[in-house]
Amino acid sequence: MVKKRRKVVDKWKLKKWYSVLAPEAFERKELAQIISSNPSNLINRVVNIPLSDLTGKMNRYALYTNVRLRVVDVKGEKAYSEMIGHYMSFAYLKSLARRRRSVIHEVVDVTTKDGRQVRLKLLLVTKAKVSAVVKKNLRKALVEQVIKSASSRNYYDLLKAIFDRRVANEIFKATNIINPVESIEVKKSELKEVFNNAKS
Repeated sequence: MVKKRRKVVDKWKLKKWYSVLAPEAFERKELAQIISSNPSNLINRVVNIPLSDLTGKMNRYALYTNVRLRVVDVKGEKAYSEMIGHYMSFAYLKSLARRRRSVIHEVVDVTTKDGRQVRLKLLLVTKAKVSAVVKKNLRKALVEQVIKSASSRNYYDLLKAIFDRRVANEIFKATNIINPVESIEVKKSELKEVFNNAKS
């Protein structure tokens, strides 16, 4: 009895490349290429890209910042995404915290003008060491300004304001009158996502 040979399928040949497009607020720019044998497998996939690829700017902030995108829809060979946050390089943040300075880390949950909930993680570095009382006052001013900055903007407007450092500048103005500030960084943002797990 002669055994029939199984036909070997090259799974790689079944895969296709898909273009990951930025959200509409960022002009649907093509940001990356991802591969899959089934477009449905791309839904909810998270893609990290350098901020410089999104904005086209090559400044220090853009080079040390990454943006997180989640694929929410696939049409043809295009994967549409939503931005779910960003994060800055640990090495860059560490370089800011030098000796004889005070460092304040703060986590603030904010709600944008269009009702999106976002967690922001911030870093404030003073020009010199400060007392616990000054730290407390700086922290209070920082939180108040962050909430104000977020509540006056829609979600994507907030992200743009973070990326072009408008939010950092607003915080700087609010805190520098209390004590000289060396630098402010919105080091991370995380969109509070809602997933529908209900079975149809």
